[in-house]
Amino acid sequence: MTTSTLIMDKPKIAGKKEAIKVAPEAKIKKKKVKRNLSGFILPLLLLLLWEIIAANHWVKPYFLPAPLTVVHTFYRMVLFQNFWTDFQTSILTVIQGFIAGAVLGLLFGIGSGLSKKFEVFFGGTLNGIRQVPPMAWLPLIILWIGVGNTAKVVIIAKAVFFPVFLNTLQGIRSVPKEYIEVAKVFEYTRLQLLRFVVLPSALPSIFVGLRYGAGLSWAMIVAAEMVSGLQGLGFLLLRAQELLITDELFVVMVVIGVVGFGIDLVIRSIEKRVLRWKKAYEG
Repeated sequence: MTTSTLIMDKPKIAGKKEAIKVAPEAKIKKKKVKRNLSGFILPLLLLLLWEIIAANHWVKPYFLPAPLTVVHTFYRMVLFQNFWTDFQTSILTVIQGFIAGAVLGLLFGIGSGLSKKFEVFFGGTLNGIRQVPPMAWLPLIILWIGVGNTAKVVIIAKAVFFPVFLNTLQGIRSVPKEYIEVAKVFEYTRLQLLRFVVLPSALPSIFVGLRYGAGLSWAMIVAAEMVSGLQGLGFLLLRAQELLITDELFVVMVVIGVVGFGIDLVIRSIEKRVLRWKKAYEG
């Protein structure tokens, strides 16, 4: 075999090696796509079942309207009613309450996690407040603040605070002692310890609290608007129930579900970006 033949064969061998490397990555991507698409199977089956029940009139239309009826009602509410205004009212209140509750939960969680004295000082009071459900506070908050938007923000912030606080505290207390000892060897300051050791280790637990808090915030705004207020999705839900306008009831429920799912999806995508360094079992 000549030297020129060997030179010509080298790119072929290199190409085969690259193909071998690429193949597993392509398989992993295909597997992820298939797994993600499988999540749509059950919702589509439920939608199909809903359509079959409605088409065959197994349930009376004012109890279970057809899916197309709900779609038409959605367009009518968006185009000819104040649905967009009610939606904006709810989503802005949720954002304000979530941010307030999450920030306070993080601050108190970090403070309690880093200092036992801080935890003991605030722990008993916070634990007592936690035992009373958020909606039980609503009458008192309305008495103090009024029926306006601020009362709903306070209720949402209270609901979000405790999942974020407890998960942040648990995440910090779960940091292995070995990491802290290594940081002491390198003479890290308290701020460096928090930034480079404690927070990165606690982030998975913190994101669990944020996701749970986001779900609670959306549930709380609906409950608060059903109890007090003349605007928002909760008010629309209550009105549709009282007047037995089932198609509008379904519209509001679907919107609440889709928006809640979207909020969770946003937090999960942020979590994946922030924790891209973390390799864990995916099932």
